[in-house]
Formats: sequence, structure tokens, C-alpha cells
Amino acid sequence: MANDFTSTLQEKIIIGDGAMGTMLQACGLSSGHAPESWVIKKPDTIYKIHKEYVAAGAGLIETNTFGANRLKLKSLGLEDKIEEINVKATGLARKAAGKVFVAGSVGPTGKLMEPHGDLSFDRARDVFKEQISYLVHAGVDVVIIETMSDLKELRAAVVAAKEFNVPVIAQMTFTERGITLTGSPPEVVAIVLDKMGVDVIGVNCVAGIEEALIVIKKMSRVTSKPLSVFPNAGLPESKGGETVYPQTPDAFTDKIPELLKYNVKLIGGCCGTNPRFIKGIKQVVYEAKVSNNTNTDAKDENKNRTYLTSNHTYLQASEDKPVFLIGERINPTGRNDLKEALKGEKWSVLRKEAREQVIAGAHLLDVNIGMAGIDREKCMKKVIQELQLEVDVPLVIDTPRTGVLETALKEYTGRALINSVNGNPDVMDKVFPLACRYGAAVIGLTLDDRGIPSEVEGRLEIARQIIARAREYGLGEEDIIIDPIVLTAGSNQSEVMKGIETLKRIKEELGVKTTMGISNVSHGLPNRKLINRTFLAMALGAGLDFPIVDPVDEDLMATVRAANLLTARDRNGQNFLKWYGNFQGNKSLEEDRLDNNKETKSSRDKENDRLLSSIADIVVSGDTDIIEEQVARALELYQPREIINRAMVKGLKRVGDLYDRGEYFLPQLMQSSRVVKKAFDLLKERMNSKGREINKAGRILLATVEGDIHDIGKNIVKVVFNNYGFEVVDLGVNVKSDDIVEAAFDHKVDIVGLSALMTVTMEKMRETVNILKQKGFKGGIIIGGAVTSEDFAREIGADLYAGDALDGVRKVKKYLNLN
Repeated sequence: MANDFTSTLQEKIIIGDGAMGTMLQACGLSSGHAPESWVIKKPDTIYKIHKEYVAAGAGLIETNTFGANRLKLKSLGLEDKIEEINVKATGLARKAAGKVFVAGSVGPTGKLMEPHGDLSFDRARDVFKEQISYLVHAGVDVVIIETMSDLKELRAAVVAAKEFNVPVIAQMTFTERGITLTGSPPEVVAIVLDKMGVDVIGVNCVAGIEEALIVIKKMSRVTSKPLSVFPNAGLPESKGGETVYPQTPDAFTDKIPELLKYNVKLIGGCCGTNPRFIKGIKQVVYEAKVSNNTNTDAKDENKNRTYLTSNHTYLQASEDKPVFLIGERINPTGRNDLKEALKGEKWSVLRKEAREQVIAGAHLLDVNIGMAGIDREKCMKKVIQELQLEVDVPLVIDTPRTGVLETALKEYTGRALINSVNGNPDVMDKVFPLACRYGAAVIGLTLDDRGIPSEVEGRLEIARQIIARAREYGLGEEDIIIDPIVLTAGSNQSEVMKGIETLKRIKEELGVKTTMGISNVSHGLPNRKLINRTFLAMALGAGLDFPIVDPVDEDLMATVRAANLLTARDRNGQNFLKWYGNFQGNKSLEEDRLDNNKETKSSRDKENDRLLSSIADIVVSGDTDIIEEQVARALELYQPREIINRAMVKGLKRVGDLYDRGEYFLPQLMQSSRVVKKAFDLLKERMNSKGREINKAGRILLATVEGDIHDIGKNIVKVVFNNYGFEVVDLGVNVKSDDIVEAAFDHKVDIVGLSALMTVTMEKMRETVNILKQKGFKGGIIIGGAVTSEDFAREIGADLYAGDALDGVRKVKKYLNLN
């Protein structure tokens, strides 16, 4: 059946099933009970629901195992039932399925990934691998990984699933801003999943078809893989004490014909849908008479385009686009400052180096930590974490050590570029499997164990061998970037033009993208900058796509802009005119940071408080390495409260503005919060030594209500509130109403914050609010979570509703008159 699934996708649209939780709730599932527990307690009910979906026309049904991973089951005391639940759930689905496909449902762990939480990539992969092994061995036809909100966690699940001989569907959920919780847009998600080799890429658990349509349109532009859609039946509402979803089956299916234009090959429903929805989907698909809607236009369009991504942005390299510059400066060779930074773990030095290169115009950054005296794997992991928080460009992982390389690829949330392989088969056989597993592209050097061929044809032959070997592993021409190798003109003058000729023939005969380390040509010679930019102009004229350069060299950057214009890569000279005409163009985030500094510079000079301004800048940059030193200096001049109000609060306001504008995302928000926490800890220590306490902004109690074990959202809220000066009392997940109320009075909190992700637990919020009011709680009550809303907050008597953590902080501060 597994092979049948992939072949069926090529022939027709498969109809999925609808929600399981909604159906179980209608059958009596109450809060405090995990849907997965009914596999053991009420298997007949699970079987009946599967049969209803099959009868409605579903061609694929999902096992009731969404939360049946070790971490989630442990929080419910069901850890020892993990194998039993997954195996029995598969058996029930298989028994009901008949001839339709059975998909093993795998949901998120509910934990935050490193560096913002304590869940490592390896631990997440192992958790998913354990669950998937039970599902596969029990006989599922396909694994469906769904409702993921963090691309890094989804990557771990995909790596685990790809260890088994079974098709993989990978789906993410997106916020109302059209990005994931950690800031990944649909295009980045699609590129990463495509290159990791999943069979179907999709979206689920969004508010409705219209929201899904926006996501699918963007995904279809960058991938030709089959797409899947499992939307909710609108946003949940509470009516008469019951949680309902507003969309009818007719309204739900209205947009399906539009969806089918974008290579959607699997469509079903998520929260709030039932067999009537599935019946409606099948009818609409049948009437649309779409039997094979493969996106051939996207397939042809993307064939010769190389995509690389960060977590939040992507670049698309093609012959009609300006060249992309790889910044070369994160390399300790000949750089004592970087050597000392790596040895001393002074990450701020590397972050500053990265930031300056991006400001100067680098589109990618080469990351090389090759030096003695350090734990390279540990160091590489931390460097990748730090750089992803600092800059939003794709990274090039530059290391000859496969262990260090794999560490970097695990930690990197996006599609990286590996630097590099060569024509040695042993090297390719070590690197290409890692590229496939983690979805990376690869630079291929035209040398082998015999060295660099002296003739052009010899270099071309090695390039052909690299491309052919890559193809054996499933990598296409668009995944390989060939480096014809630049030799120094000082000792190999006659070889320089052979490099240019090799570059031309690679472009003409092999049709792949190219790269060169430009500064190599001038090694050992005077006036290196002149030689570099002259050689770069020649290479760009020969078709170079990814120059590796020093972007801080402004004369060299000017050469790039002119060359893009002259080679028609800069269409209509738009970029050239932005630089040299009157129009300045759009600012990057880093330029915006500099402008913020410039705008406040005069006022700083007048007030003579540059130190406080630098602390605000550190809050914005999220640099935990230097905040304590700067705060300690400030304490020699200012009172703690003055430092808080004039530095940290200002910095946090700028962070909030960047977040609202979509230039900062959850990782940057949390990193800035950690900086503030470090500063608060130091200020608190100083105040305690003088017998005084810093006034906290307020005391807030947080809890995920009874029956709900999801804590990722609550944990994010905890970090942000804590680091905005609030004292946080965290009761955890699955907390009974009486326990929440008792703790609210015992701790004398100003605010009670309630979280829920499941519709079945929403009424527990109402119950908790009612008890708090009845017992005379004088503080405020704020609620949040994917299933909640402003209307629901008003209905149950809560004072506030938070759309996200930062929104919650702002509303609570206003409620407590702390602004």
C-alpha cells in the first residue's frame, strides 16, 4: 500500500478524513482525558469514527495517535502505554479502512527546541523515531507529521520518518500573519521540506480554507511536490456553554476549486470538521473533474533554480537574477581576534562580524571555525545558534569534518549550503548522504586526490563526476554549485585564465551554478583589493553566480553592482539606480537598526548617556555576552530604576516594534528577553546587597487548564513576561480549576493567565474564571491559545485576551497601569 500511495497521488486527488477530536468530544470525551487514551478505553468508538469517514468518501484515514509520543504521554501518566496505543490505534484504523490508505498521525512534542527550550534536535528525533517505528511496524501506509509550529522540530520529525521505508506527509500550521510560530513563511517551509525528500508538503489546523489558500499559493511557487490541505472549520466559538465551529460544509467547500489549481493532491479537514465535510469535499472534487493537477509550470520554472533559506527568508538563484555574494569573513585563518573569540566563547564578536557583512551586502555567510584547541562540534552548534539569531541570511557550512558538518546541519533551521565536496568518491559518499538527509545544497570543488588538474578539460571531468555522483543520491543539478578553483596569480599566473575558461564551460555545458573564492587570486601580492575586484569583474562576465568575497570592501561591491547591470542580471538597472540614483531603496533590518541609532544620536550626546543607549542596543541585538559588563558599568553612574526605564524599556519597545513589523520573530523576541533577564538579575543582586528590592512589574500566575497538556505557548509567555520584569508563578499543564484558584490567592497574584490549545478544554477556562469571580479574586484574568479569541474572553468573563506573548505583556501592563 505504501508504494500505491505515491503512485495514486500522481493519478488523482486523495480525500483525507476530518477531525478526530471533534468527533470524540461529541461522543463524550471530557477535559482531563487524552484523545489517544480512548484507543485503549473505548476502541469501538474510535473504530466507528474511522468507518464513518470511510463511508463519507475518505481515501485516507489517520490513526488516533496525534499526541502519542513519549513526551506528551509522560505528562498524562501514559508513558508505559506508548507502544500499545500506537499499535492498537493502527490496528483499529486498518480494520476500518478496507481499501483506503492508513496514515500514522504524528504531532509535536509540545516542547521548545534549543536554544529557547531544553529539547535538542537529537532528543526530538529519537522521540519521533520511537513513535514512528511502532506505527510503521503496525502497518501504516504513510506517516503524516502535522500541526507543527516550529520548522526545526518538523525537520527532526522528518529525519526520523525518513529512516523508514514509508511515504511522508509533512504539514505545518500558520498564524494569522501567514507565518509559523517561529517565523517561517510558507516558501521557506516548502523549500526545506522539498529538499528533505518528503512526499507531500502541506498545511493544517489553520482557521479555514481561505487561510489555507494563501499558504498553498506561496508554497506552489517554490515546489512541484504534491501539496496537502487540512483546514479547520473556522475559528471556534462558544455558544450555550458549548464550543462550536462556525463554518458549514457548504461554506467550507466553496474555495476548494480554487485550491485545486495549485497542485493540491490531498485534502481533508482538521478541527471542527466531520464526515459531512468530507462528503462535501469529495463531491466538489468530483464535480471539478480534476484527475491530475500536477503543477507542471512550477516544475519547469523551478528546474534550474537553486533555493537556499534561513528560517525566515529565502533566496532564489537563477540566470536572470543578480549574483548572490557569500561573505568570507567568519574564518579564523589569519584572524587572531576570531581565534580568541572562538576559544573564549565570545559569541558577540562573531555576531558583530556577521551583522557587518550583511549590512555591507552579503546574501549568504560562510561559517568556518577550523582551528585547533576547541571542541569543534560544540563550538559549531553554538555559532550556528548565535548567527541565526543575529542575521537572516542563509549560512554556508564550511568544514571538512563530517561530525562537525552534521552538528551544524541539525542545528540549522533552513536550507544550508555545504562547503564542500571534491572529486574523491570517499568524500562524496560521506557528504552527499548528509546533504540529502538534512536538505542541503553542496559546493563541489574541481579537484580530487590527485590535486587540481592543470587543464580545463580535467577540471570539467571532475565537475561531471561530482554531478553524476550527486544524482545517484537523489540530488539534482540545482543542488550542486561548482567551484572551478581560483589559484593565486602570484605563483600560478598562467592558471588564472584557466579558471575563467573552466567557469565559462561549466555554465555552457553543465548548466549548474558556480562559485569562486575571489580573494585567492591575489594571495601574496600587493594591492590585493585592485586584483580582487578586477578578477571578480572577469568572473562575473563569465557567468559566476555565488562569488565568495569580503563584502566590506566597498570598491568590490561597486564592481558587483556594475557587473549585474552590464550582464542584464539587474533587470532595468533597478538595483544600480537604487544605489547611484536618487532612490535609496528598501532598508534591511540591520540598516534599520543603524538608523535607529542615528536618530537618537543627537539626543544621546545632549544627555551624555551613550552607555544607556548602548544597553538599549544590546537588548535589540539580543547579545547576552556583553549585557552584564555594560550594566555593571552603568551601575557606577545610574540608579537601577534609571537603567531599567531609560535603557531596557527603550530597547524592549524597539524589539516590540520590529516584531510588529514582521522583521523580528519569536526567536529574536525570546533572545532579547533573555538579555533583559540577565540585566535584571544583576540589578536585583545589586539592590539586594543594599537591602532593597527592585520593584517587579507585577506577579502573574500561568497555567494550562485541565485536560490540556500543551505547554509550548505557555512557556513562551513565561519567558517573555519574566523578562519584562514580571514575577511568574508557573503551575504547568493539565491544572485543575480549584488548584489554579487556590494558587492565585496563596501567591497573591495580580494576574491569572490561562492557556488552552484544545477546544475540548475551553470550558475549563470558563469554569476557572467563574470560580475566581465567585471567590472574590480582585486581580485580572487573561486567556490565550490557538482556540481562544476576544469574543470568547468576553463571553466567559475574562478581562483580557492575548494573541501572542508580546500582546499579552502590553495588555497586562496597561491593565495594571504600568505603561
